[in-house]
Amino acid sequence: MLLPGAGAGAAPEERRLRKGSDMEKRSLGILYLGHPDYLDENAYAIKRAADESLSALPGITARGNDFAATNEDARREAAAILSGDFCGAVIVLATWVECDIVMTAVKELRGLPFVMIGFPLTEVEGRKESTGSYVSASMMAGVVRRLGLPADVLFGSFEDPALLKKLSAFVSAAQAADVLRYARIGLFGYTSMSIYTGTFDHVLMRWKIGPEIEQMDSYSLISRAENMPAEKVNAAAARLHTTVPVDSTIMPEMLKKTMAIYAALAEMTAEKKWDAVNIKCQYEFSKEYKCVPCVPLSMLADDGVVASCEGDIPCTVSMLILAALSGQTVTYGDSLNAWDNTVEFSPCGFLPFGLAAPGTRVQNFLPHPGFTGIQAAGVLRPERVTFLRLVEDIGSYHFVCGTGQGLKTAMRGGCMPALDVLLDGSLAALEEAYAGQHYALCYGDVSEGVLALGKLLGIPVTLIR
Repeated sequence: MLLPGAGAGAAPEERRLRKGSDMEKRSLGILYLGHPDYLDENAYAIKRAADESLSALPGITARGNDFAATNEDARREAAAILSGDFCGAVIVLATWVECDIVMTAVKELRGLPFVMIGFPLTEVEGRKESTGSYVSASMMAGVVRRLGLPADVLFGSFEDPALLKKLSAFVSAAQAADVLRYARIGLFGYTSMSIYTGTFDHVLMRWKIGPEIEQMDSYSLISRAENMPAEKVNAAAARLHTTVPVDSTIMPEMLKKTMAIYAALAEMTAEKKWDAVNIKCQYEFSKEYKCVPCVPLSMLADDGVVASCEGDIPCTVSMLILAALSGQTVTYGDSLNAWDNTVEFSPCGFLPFGLAAPGTRVQNFLPHPGFTGIQAAGVLRPERVTFLRLVEDIGSYHFVCGTGQGLKTAMRGGCMPALDVLLDGSLAALEEAYAGQHYALCYGDVSEGVLALGKLLGIPVTLIR
């Protein structure tokens, strides 16, 4: 597990998640371990080749360090990674190496995520050379498993696509764990409509997963919105008009009220350095204040802030994870309907415009006694997706994750955002695993990263196959 409080280096405020609209991702350092008797020219030739190959992968940085061949060396090199701006380590067992040297390095990393690599016979100047790496990795795999450490020992050459794929998944997972460690989520209200699965244990979430949740009342946002200067409200409205068509039937007063919520939300998010925001819409905004926050949240998502609603923090954290793994804007949807191994994911009126298919617009919310305001009306682009939900059990967590092909979809009820997803796995398996109706969605397949993150955090993953 990524131990809470472990890891030195830059102060948390220097590790913000977003630069502009992108997640800030720190890299992993490389630590080479070896035995003095095996550090010959071949070993150094292999190290140079490994440096070149590993450093070419996004998220890994070669520090230019030498081999660590003694306990003092291992402690020094591991401490340099720990105290540097790294979120994890790649430990290369470059030669045969004694267990205590490796264990010194692992303990000095003090909970920082790591992966070990051992490689088979390697060609050097036309000859197959063995440095003892493979047998050393076989030995250390036994140690890692015996101790139950949340780390993989990978086997293969540095040009092996299978090894590089596993290594890339680990890099993404280590970076996501780092994002979670320092994340702050703003929550207005709490779970909507008594959704039990949207509730969470605050302390457990902070300790085991990482994010801090700062809860505020709806009045804090409404009060800020009602006192928002006119120029900021007008600027927000002008931006909306340049982003997406706005239906002419929307009353100017309603547009102004909605844009004031966005301006207030964006201002508070910046002030409090939130990386994600969730608003309890129903019933305070949807019925009492008579202005749903669907469009403000959609705009905030386009700003690079993970945005969600209905107070479902496990879903918001799931979205934060997918954003960190994919580096993209993410969304969510209710698992609303299913047929022929296809699931329809659909929220109410929330749709990040950067994810929307052509034809998306902003319009008055559908006539309904429970909703007043404006909404995003459109569908998601029909591309491959990963869906994810973090599930809180009694004192623990697990993930439900799957992938599928997004299909060309019609709006639900003629106005609600949606995406029909043809599952790669079994619909029956998903229905067996349901632990809530809200699922985070991102484009692309990041399921290997979810599996790697689950191992790092000690959280089982139910992968829908």
